Amino acid sequence: MLQPTKKNFTKLPESELQIMQLIWDLDKQGVKDIHAGALFAAFPDEIGHLALTTVLTLITRLQNKGFIRLEKHGRTNCATVLADETEYKRKAAADFVATVYKNNTKGLICALFDDGILSKEDISELRREIENDSN
Repeated sequence: MLQPTKKNFTKLPESELQIMQLIWDLDKQGVKDIHAGALFAAFPDEIGHLALTTVLTLITRLQNKGFIRLEKHGRTNCATVLADETEYKRKAAADFVATVYKNNTKGLICALFDDGILSKEDISELRREIENDSN
C-alpha cells in the first residue's frame, strides 16, 4: 500500500498512471482476471495505439512500484490491485499543490476558477462541504 508520508509517495509517470487508472476501472467493475489482454479488450480507444510489449512493461513497472501484484493464472499474469485509487489521488493532489503552487491552495483554486475549470456551482458545493465539516 502507499505510505502516508509525502517522502514515501510514489508519483507515477503519465504512461504508468494511464494503465493504473484502467486497472482501477476494471477492478471497480469486479473483473477478476486483470491482464494486458483484458485492458486492450475493455479500453481499445485508450490504449489501442500502444504495443502489447509496452503495456506489459508498464504493468511490470506498476508491480515493481507496489501498485499491483501479479499472479500466474494459467499462462497469463493477472493483476491484483494493492494501491488505493482515492489515496493515490489525494497524495498526488497534495504533491501537486506543494510542488507547483508551493502549498498555496488559494492560488490553485483561483487559477481553476479563472480558467473556468471550477464553476460557481462547484464553489457553492465546496462552501457547503466546508460549512458541513465545521459543524
